[in-house]
Amino acid sequence: RGPVEMPAPGWSPLRRLLLRLAVLSIATSWGPADFGSRCCGTLSADALEVKAGASLTKDEAFALLKAAGGEKAWSAFEEDHSLLEFAFSDQATFPTPSGGLPSAGKVMSQSPYVTVFDDFLTEKECDFLRSFARTRLAPAMVVQSGDNWYDTQTQTRNNEQHWLTQQEEKSVPALRHLLKRMHRASRVPDEHAEALQIGRYNVSTKYEGHLDTDPPNRVARPMTLIVYLADVGSGGDTLFPVGRDDCTAVWHEDKESNQRTYGAATCCATPEKDAPETVRVSPKLGRAVLFFSHRPDGSVDQQSKHIGCPVVAGEKWIAQRWFRFEPYNRVAYGIGTPGFDARFDGLPPAPALQTDSSSEGLWKVSDIGPRVFLQRSFVDDFVHSHLLRLAEATLASSGTVDESWLDPEAVVADDTLRSLAERARQFARLPPHSEAPAVLRLRRLRAGSGGEHLHRDSPPPPSAPGAGGQAAQLASVLVYLRVPADGGHVAFPEALQSKSNPLACGRVGDDAQDDLAACCASEGMLKLRPSRGDAVLLYSHDVEGKLDERSSHVVCPVSAGESLVAEFSFIFPNFVLASGGTAAKAASASQPLVEFENMRREALQLFWVPPAGGEEAAMGELPAGPHSVRPFTSFAGHVFHVRDADGNLLQEVKVGAEPHQRVQVGASEEL
Repeated sequence: RGPVEMPAPGWSPLRRLLLRLAVLSIATSWGPADFGSRCCGTLSADALEVKAGASLTKDEAFALLKAAGGEKAWSAFEEDHSLLEFAFSDQATFPTPSGGLPSAGKVMSQSPYVTVFDDFLTEKECDFLRSFARTRLAPAMVVQSGDNWYDTQTQTRNNEQHWLTQQEEKSVPALRHLLKRMHRASRVPDEHAEALQIGRYNVSTKYEGHLDTDPPNRVARPMTLIVYLADVGSGGDTLFPVGRDDCTAVWHEDKESNQRTYGAATCCATPEKDAPETVRVSPKLGRAVLFFSHRPDGSVDQQSKHIGCPVVAGEKWIAQRWFRFEPYNRVAYGIGTPGFDARFDGLPPAPALQTDSSSEGLWKVSDIGPRVFLQRSFVDDFVHSHLLRLAEATLASSGTVDESWLDPEAVVADDTLRSLAERARQFARLPPHSEAPAVLRLRRLRAGSGGEHLHRDSPPPPSAPGAGGQAAQLASVLVYLRVPADGGHVAFPEALQSKSNPLACGRVGDDAQDDLAACCASEGMLKLRPSRGDAVLLYSHDVEGKLDERSSHVVCPVSAGESLVAEFSFIFPNFVLASGGTAAKAASASQPLVEFENMRREALQLFWVPPAGGEEAAMGELPAGPHSVRPFTSFAGHVFHVRDADGNLLQEVKVGAEPHQRVQVGASEEL
């Protein structure tokens, strides 16, 4: 396992070459005469993808599977490798099913916070995942205390499972496509997850009531996404037994029949006894269930305990993505990697350049540091007109900057605003919470305005309802009602993907900040300019609940026209991170924080060196200094390499046991 802060590793040119050589080595027996037409002619230049319209021979299909690290699954495809042709198709050609669209998802419960998405995976995606795992299944294990902390325990859980590998998740286009969909739906960065697990439950197999998270045993999982890969004849429900007392993993005696049953068997078989607050989800091919094991403050939600009910007839297949508070699996799909998909990643195209498939899409503008998403066409014409009328009625008419706030009571009193606020909350994946109602800010910037200097949305400004004390604004949803002809961008000078000087716009809280126009003119800065009707989701706190210092941003001056934005804010008035529920608390004894400080005026590259040897893992860029800092949560004894743009090794760093370490890179030009 590598360090847990691992930004987009990508595929280096060397790795791409090695993967292609793996394909070539399998096909050398074909001979030079037909080698190019039978192997390489079907593949794209940069990735293991079959060109459009090409078909694979049996040998070619096996070669691709081996190059992706999945050769042990070959027996499932040997007789019919058409699913491999599908799985290795050009990633840009895969469609998104209705359950993966931004408007999908039905909230089933507030506590536990459960959302269900029908048609989240296509039938072909489900078929491929089952085939990919079928010949590699092994008895499932559970987290336990003691020496054998991860082991089999058949009385609690007796299904079979298989974990995908990093190489498979990076290399197979169909896997990349569906995994990215899982992370967009959850709003969790790509690297904040364990490997995808595929499980099979036969008749009578089950998983008794359990939590998916266990911070004291170093397993801290904020949320889980389960997808059913097949229909089930009978049974196999996922059950959150809130309101029932007959579902615990002990022996139960039926008072009417005097029969004794263990665990949740009777509970699962009697849906008519469910309480109003009980949540029961039946298996259906392609259906996904997203639920939260932790609250926003990091505390464990005990009501997220759930049961994998016994299968009565047929087979139950599931794919599970366990998300983590911190980078864990070292699989990311940044710019320049085969996994990057312009339909969903990075800045969206200008409206005039959009295709039909992207007109109502969701873009992950920034995966981490900060998390920023954009959804096209968030409001329809009716809601847009309603907000415009509200803005005209409430905003002041003097000056170049107008602002007004509507408190939660005013939002709830307006049916349209109440409905829109709930959509914004679901967009942000924040559980319904009586202590954090939505407030609405209306903001207008006119030509010649000064914009907004560098700031973070959390803590909220004093003018916001509910501000003060320990209030925290975890997320904001900005709905764009009018977009200026020029200017008005939202810019993130401290974002990890910004290439500009992080101090180009001053510092948050400075009394005298730099010129805003000069700040916005900086090259290489992440800048976002939404279109009319779009919504931008900006997280001010990370997945763990900590303030994300890289969420600081400016609103650039408007040069022509005006900007009018309706901003929904979710303010927690007494936000204190839980003492025992967060990943940091669970891992603090073994995971020191290492900060790399770049003293050079050039950007450098960071790499993690696997303890067992092998290729360095790219961890991203250390921005040009002096004094730019990039933190990583790592482990004592881990080794990092710092290289310049030409690949020259500048410094080797070995992590010590101290809880907080700072490493200056390039303090002397002799390096």
